[in-house]
Parts: sequence; C-alpha cells; structure tokens
Amino acid sequence: MCVDPEIASAINVTDIQQTRVTVSWSNGQTQVVNSTLVYYKATGAEWTPVHHSSQTTTTRTVPGLEPGTEYQFYVKITSYGKTSTSNYVTITTGKIRLAKDMKSLLVLRNCCVACL
Repeated sequence: MCVDPEIASAINVTDIQQTRVTVSWSNGQTQVVNSTLVYYKATGAEWTPVHHSSQTTTTRTVPGLEPGTEYQFYVKITSYGKTSTSNYVTITTGKIRLAKDMKSLLVLRNCCVACL
C-alpha cells in the first residue's frame, strides 16, 4: 500500500536544558518506513541528523548542545518512497548561571578582591 507520509505540524521541543533538549513529533500514521530528526546550530553550522529510525519513534532527547545557543529542529519522514518534512522549530538552550557563592569565589580567585 503506497501512502503519502504525513506529519502533523506538531513538532515540540520540551525539557530545554543547558546542553540537551527533548523533541517529540507526530508522524500522522503508523506506516512510517523511517524518520530522521535533524537540527541546525544557528551560528552557521550545517544541518545535523540526530536520530534515524526505521520505527515509529516520536520522541528523542538530543544531548551535546551548547548552553545559550539557538537551534532549529525538524523531522523528515519517509514512507514507501515518499518523503515529507515537518515544520521547523527554533529554540535557545538554557544559559549557565553561577550561584551567588560561585560568583564570589570567582571574584576572589581572579581579582584577589576580598570585597564581596
């Protein structure tokens, strides 16, 4: 049975952390031959395939991202020789925040200033 691949425009990025995010999507059907999650680092890097599956997997955690960096994600689905892509989602990973005590320690270590 030849079925056009369908992807609902629902691609969601959740659990946005400093160096990882969780991406979920809907493939719209159960006859998916394979799906590929792809991301792009907005600073000029190339599109990077993160996940390739011959199953109907619709959630993937993407580790190894840079803190405070903008990324775009999309999903490409192939079914019976036809390919479709989802909408694009843009996110910014979380920034590293120093605790107040850590900031004080850095001031002491780097500047030798005891005034906190």
